Amino acid sequence: MFKKYKFWLLAAIGGIALSFIMVLSQIPTVHTTVKNLPLAIVNEDPTNPISEKIVDQLKNVTSVGDKNPTTLKWTTVKSTAALKQDMSKQKFYGAIIIKRHFGENMATLATSKPTKPSVTTVINQAKNPTVGTAVTNLFSHMTTTISGTISKDIITQFALHQQPIPIVIAKTIVQPLNVTNKIVHPTENKVNATAIYFQPLWLSSVIISLMLFYAAKDGQLRGQNKYRLATMQLITAASLAIFIGVMTPLYTTWLLDYHFQNFWTITLFATIAEFSFIMIILGILSWTGFIGLPLFVLLMFFALPILQLAPEMLSHFYRNSIYPWLPMRFLIDGMRGIIYYHDGIWHTPTFNLLWVMVIGMFLLIAKVFLSQTRNIIAK
Repeated sequence: MFKKYKFWLLAAIGGIALSFIMVLSQIPTVHTTVKNLPLAIVNEDPTNPISEKIVDQLKNVTSVGDKNPTTLKWTTVKSTAALKQDMSKQKFYGAIIIKRHFGENMATLATSKPTKPSVTTVINQAKNPTVGTAVTNLFSHMTTTISGTISKDIITQFALHQQPIPIVIAKTIVQPLNVTNKIVHPTENKVNATAIYFQPLWLSSVIISLMLFYAAKDGQLRGQNKYRLATMQLITAASLAIFIGVMTPLYTTWLLDYHFQNFWTITLFATIAEFSFIMIILGILSWTGFIGLPLFVLLMFFALPILQLAPEMLSHFYRNSIYPWLPMRFLIDGMRGIIYYHDGIWHTPTFNLLWVMVIGMFLLIAKVFLSQTRNIIAK
């Protein structure tokens, strides 16, 4: 009975299982809440108590929202030059700069010759465009609140002295702050430039690893020395990684109209990532056999939603137990650094990928050594 209807039953079971897995993979993207969002404050007017008061007022805002609030983590940075370096290192999503003479200018708002104090907001857009938009709205709300507080204080001063507010001052206190909004490391028309490399490189590495795994088990090659087979696998994997690493960025230029000044840095990094992925997949397949293949396919589906979010948007479990162990995270982080921050090839994600490569090669060689040893003992 089962044999007669097995394909019908397998179709039903496969469809139900796949739909369940697809919904399960979306868990990290549901009900996301940003926790400990790193933001910076630069006070260029540190000697004035009014400026210090504004800084304290900003730092006292540690959460935003009533239900599942976004929590903020403020850091004081000494100068705009230091802030620029920190932004290049992707330490902060945004910053508020209290400009020079802020307190002095604020004191003139109630005079006949008012000079508006200035504030600059900085958004590190490429770190995560979605979070960047949220931080833009947050800073807009904060500066509006500060502006309203300043206006209220001035009006209160005139009311206490029972004096009318001159027209010049009235026009000023409607918007007493000069707010300049600045975006650093903009994504421009390349918002998805980092994510587009994930699926092509990962899927191609899965296919290549699977083919190399079966090539080593091919009947015509069984009689050959296993070390020679492993060497052939490594050389073939390296050659294909170079080819895929060059062609994938070319495809993005030809088909998606993405043009990069550091094109060859991208291709070299893509090659390293591809070879690292092939090595870790091939190394694991050498121990698990075909049964390990679904792991890497499912890993792609589960990793994609996680990598689309900023780490601060993930739950504690995903952020600490899943996210750090995703090998494709190094690809996303590295591409972001190269494309938007103009990093060179030798940066942290590259070294992490090299470790992935070494682990994969160790697994492969260890399996070959173990098999060769068993053959010698058997003889």
